[in-house]
Amino acid sequence: MRLWNWSRKTIGAALLAIVLIVVAGCQAVGGLDFNTMLKNTLKVTAYEGSETIEIKLTPSVMNEGMNAMLGEETAKLMELFAHFKLQLDHVKIADEQNMSMDGSLDFSGKMVGFSVKMNDKLMVIEIDGASKPFVFDLEEPVEEGEEELSEEEALSEESLLETSNKMLELVGGFAIDNLPNPTNLTVAPAQESVGGESVNGFKVHAELKGKEMWTWTKSYIDALANNKEGLREMLGELMDLLYSQSELMESAGGESIFGSISEADEKSDEIDEAVDLYMTMLTDYKAELERTEKEEPEMLEELFNDGTYVKADLLVDSKLDIRKLDLEFNFQSRLNEEDGGFGFDNIWIKISREQWNVNGKVAPEAPNAADDAISMEDLFRMEGYQLLSNFSKGSDTYNLLRNDLHITRQSVYTDWILTPAGVTIVSLRDTVNDLGATLTKDAATGTIKINDEATNTTIHLKTGSNIATVNGKKLTWAFPATVVSGTTYVAGKDLAKALGGTTRWEEYDGEERGFFLIEREL
Repeated sequence: MRLWNWSRKTIGAALLAIVLIVVAGCQAVGGLDFNTMLKNTLKVTAYEGSETIEIKLTPSVMNEGMNAMLGEETAKLMELFAHFKLQLDHVKIADEQNMSMDGSLDFSGKMVGFSVKMNDKLMVIEIDGASKPFVFDLEEPVEEGEEELSEEEALSEESLLETSNKMLELVGGFAIDNLPNPTNLTVAPAQESVGGESVNGFKVHAELKGKEMWTWTKSYIDALANNKEGLREMLGELMDLLYSQSELMESAGGESIFGSISEADEKSDEIDEAVDLYMTMLTDYKAELERTEKEEPEMLEELFNDGTYVKADLLVDSKLDIRKLDLEFNFQSRLNEEDGGFGFDNIWIKISREQWNVNGKVAPEAPNAADDAISMEDLFRMEGYQLLSNFSKGSDTYNLLRNDLHITRQSVYTDWILTPAGVTIVSLRDTVNDLGATLTKDAATGTIKINDEATNTTIHLKTGSNIATVNGKKLTWAFPATVVSGTTYVAGKDLAKALGGTTRWEEYDGEERGFFLIEREL
């Protein structure tokens, strides 16, 4: 599944990048080879484990005016997501296509449990309180006239994937080899339990605080800029990898990071160009850092204060695999609003992870799509109230979706006309369709029937008449159903009331016309 592969690699790369900041270095400390340890993380393809990601946001006091402008409900929504926790249990990843896990999402104390099971064909997600699971078909659709991949083509895809992983290792290895050690770094022998197994290895603690983070960044840029030959060697190996797959890449319409795949005799020139470009970028970046130090020292002091830090505690086993990780990052902004405040006085993130059976034989739970499962196509077609009907009314998920996220709320901006009598009439079919109802018309009699499943309402109208029959009851609307340029219009307020909604005008700056809005919450 391309989406899952990308997501997992992106999250993994982001996690590694943060770890690099605090624990990496060219030199071994206490008998622990940090470079090998970090390179090993790039090679982990299978493991079992658990993970917790927690985020706390402290809105700025200066932001009260912004909250007032956004409105009470938006402010409540921001408050809901100000404390977020993702707990993953029983994580089992066999490879890039086969995995399973249980977990929960906690939004400021409101808990939503879930489970995910996936293979190369489908993903099944079960959510606490839902009567039906959600299933996503992961197989690439075969277009009409196309044939399924042959065994040879499938092997070619695997070869390309292997090449991309090797490229990641090369680039990651170069980045790791040039990292400086942080100021605060300790290593000590340790023995701890991970996944029911006693693990002997190293306990690592590292941290950077305040201005140390800025200094470390400058040191890293210097190290990269001073390793021109290492860069050239890495790029040469990258190009060799690309040439090894050149036939396949060209047949797939692929291009290298250097552009289109060139003749072998052009390899040296392309590498020289790439090295020069890279070095120019580093030189420009160094100049920008120096300019910031010289011209904006107050801003640096405010951003890189003692309340801003990143620290990590790791347990590394004898094979130099990271078995436990506690990573904590805190950003404390002391900038005022005029200087570009972030809207939050504090951003705190903590990631905890345990891994066992690293690169071993892992057997995830297989996905099983029930006959009544909700497909991705069904999900995208559903109205909010239809999705909510899949959840038990007593569940936290139901309350979160309905009362906090308001997924059953509908807001429809309608095409409108103001009549000489001062009645706002709206496009009937467009409004009805946008609300998820259906409209049918008898051309012979001019009778229009509207069926709204959400409110169990049936409306009968006739063009030229202002009499509407709503669930069998005849009502007089403010304006007759009228055809304008082939479109049927009806009184907006009367239609909204019949379908359980309300109307209001919404002004729009710079426009002569405002918006006529029909809203309802089911």
